[in-house]
Amino acid sequence: MHWVDWSIIGFYVVAVTAVGFLFIRRASGSTADYFVAGRNLPWWLAGTSLVATSFAADTPLFVAGLIATRGIAGNWIWWNQAIVWSLAIVFFARLWRRTGLITDAEFVETRYDGKSAAFLRGFRALYVSLIFSTGTLGWVMLAMHKIVDATLSRPAWLDGVQQSIESALGAAPGSIDMWKWLVLVSMFAVATLYTVLSGFWGIVVTDLIQFAIAMGASVLFAVFALDHAGGMAELKIKLLETFGSERTTNIFSFLPQANSQWMPISAFIVFLGVFWWGDCGQFSAQRMFSAKSERDSVLTAVWYAVAHFAIRPWPWIIVGLVALLHFPNLSDPESGYPKLMMEILPVGLRGVVIASLLAAFMSTVDTHLNWNASYFVTDIYQRFLAPGASDAQCVRVSRWAVLGYAALAIIVAYFMDNIARAVTILFNLQAGIGMVLMLRWFWWRINAWSEISAMIASLIANTTMQILDWKYGVQLPLIQHCAITVGFSTIVWVTVTFLTKPVGRDRLDAFYRKVRPARLLWGPVAARCPEVQSDGDAGMVIAGWLLGAVLLYSTMFLIGKFVLQDYGEAMIAGGVLVASGGLLMLLYRNRRSPLAP
Repeated sequence: MHWVDWSIIGFYVVAVTAVGFLFIRRASGSTADYFVAGRNLPWWLAGTSLVATSFAADTPLFVAGLIATRGIAGNWIWWNQAIVWSLAIVFFARLWRRTGLITDAEFVETRYDGKSAAFLRGFRALYVSLIFSTGTLGWVMLAMHKIVDATLSRPAWLDGVQQSIESALGAAPGSIDMWKWLVLVSMFAVATLYTVLSGFWGIVVTDLIQFAIAMGASVLFAVFALDHAGGMAELKIKLLETFGSERTTNIFSFLPQANSQWMPISAFIVFLGVFWWGDCGQFSAQRMFSAKSERDSVLTAVWYAVAHFAIRPWPWIIVGLVALLHFPNLSDPESGYPKLMMEILPVGLRGVVIASLLAAFMSTVDTHLNWNASYFVTDIYQRFLAPGASDAQCVRVSRWAVLGYAALAIIVAYFMDNIARAVTILFNLQAGIGMVLMLRWFWWRINAWSEISAMIASLIANTTMQILDWKYGVQLPLIQHCAITVGFSTIVWVTVTFLTKPVGRDRLDAFYRKVRPARLLWGPVAARCPEVQSDGDAGMVIAGWLLGAVLLYSTMFLIGKFVLQDYGEAMIAGGVLVASGGLLMLLYRNRRSPLAP
């Protein structure tokens, strides 16, 4: 690392922290200011913040690992999410904004009633913040640690400190990794300071800066990497010479090949059929809550979906392909990205790329810490511990909650050793509860016990399979793991739904009048509320959803095939894009568009 690189990184940290500090006063008025920016964000700011949040330091490393182990088609492990984001554009985005809430856990007592709803609200807040979000922060921190390992040498003085601590604790030599502790604590300190003080306003504005830096540097890195490999045509030839025709075909294929061991057709079907289940809640809903109108909420979803799925992956994929060529036999394929960065980038640009990874890291950490604190303050502290607490008191508690979740995330990250494994576990947990999260908007019969039983069943199934793996070496393939989780969870929650009482009429009617979902499976409630004008019939929602998904994927394929210089297939993708876009326009002609004010 040259002093020029360090100067660039230092300037970035100081600048983005200073920007965050400018919004301290705005964040201090109320919990709505601290957690959803007073519900006054324009779509381009809310959407860019969401894009920045979903791109952390782990993401390019994760993609590089997928390229090395499963080829481009391996990205369907997250590309499948475009399906649910198409549904968000035509359905969920408006409804989330219409609820007028602060957290998606708070939604529980808007949709359900009784003690079971109160229990679920608190349980979900803890479940998501302690397992999902803190687990995500753990793998984000692990990725940052890998980047630091690839760019810096362990300081010699730390060995003496480690030996002293191990001796004082009676621990075996080498059992405590002080270098890892130092990196984790230092990185979190950088991201936590302005998050604690500036709240959501500071987060979204710094996210805008961080997104520009992260994306710009990713594109520059991809250009340098491709130039270093001799261009796209030369890169393909070299990969063919290194790996042979069959594996090279699998590497470059967007869809799994029939003979692929990396991405079997069965896994692809699971990704498309199960992994996307959900209702775009959690920190995504936080952006929709913060949008200044329903239209801005929908446009937030549109911008996020296009940027996240169609535009952003390709610089990472290019670097992943070049890294695979340079380091074909890495024991940790995820480390190919930072290793290539240190090997080929010149002084100055190396600092820019490292600053961009730090920016991506900070944009994810700040959101998750603020989001976790919103669960604790809104759904635990205000709801159960101190219902009469003032806004000033709640903001103070919010800041302490950010620090508490940061400390917990550091501990989780220290004991985590593999990003892909962590991603797989959390994806399986989400898949187990995803269907009930979607159906609660579409079907009046879903109740609080449906969600509670789905969450518990999913956790039991995943925990059991992890124990079988860790203790007895019974490691199931991903598709079997997912199928067991989803199958067991679905049987449990459907059974529980019909064995328990439905939500009371008053609560269902109030929810239907406020949120106005499509009439699909709301027949008895809709009949009691004839004055409610819903947002379209079920057929229109489903048709718009499917056409939107085709539009997103055809855009993604068009850009990807053009980047890889497969121009014939790019033209086919372009034709599908035009056709699906035209059909969408026809669908919403003379009908209310999701983008209508």
